[in-house]
Amino acid sequence: MLSKKAQTDQPLLMTPDWLTHPFALGVYAGLVPAVFFRAQLFLARRDLDKANRSQLAQLKTLTEAFQKTQDELKGTSGEKENLRVKIQGLLQSPDRQKLRLLEVLNRAEQRLTLTAPGFAPAWQTAKNEALAELEEEERGRSAPKQVLHQLMSTGSAFLDRLKSGNPQPEAKSPQAGDSNHNSSA
Repeated sequence: MLSKKAQTDQPLLMTPDWLTHPFALGVYAGLVPAVFFRAQLFLARRDLDKANRSQLAQLKTLTEAFQKTQDELKGTSGEKENLRVKIQGLLQSPDRQKLRLLEVLNRAEQRLTLTAPGFAPAWQTAKNEALAELEEEERGRSAPKQVLHQLMSTGSAFLDRLKSGNPQPEAKSPQAGDSNHNSSA
């Protein structure tokens, strides 16, 4: 057996020599940081996967919204084209062409009154006289002279009647096949 002196020289803990060997201590010194860095790598990959899933979900949402916007744009462009065709059709109507001509004449008058030196007073006088004549016609004090209205509504046929000296339209006689007139009296 061991003597008391030998028992006191030994450390209190009994560890095998291979656990405290310098090589083992070097392995410990390498394993601890390796385990730490491996844990950090695992956590970083998990966070990266979460970020990727989040970005994919966001990309999917944005793609759907973009596709929906593109579909709305296609529908809107078709609607725009239909409205453009309708507007062109309405602009071609005779009433609209008359209103357009009046607007053009009105704008031309405004420009001339601003830019032509002697035009404005003469034009204002002519407009006031024409307005007074029209008001007298509307009150019944003079015979109607709505030549412009008849000219615009009937066109060149009215011009031909004016040249021939008969501004009133000729009365049409009923034709034989006309169903609106009765042949019996």
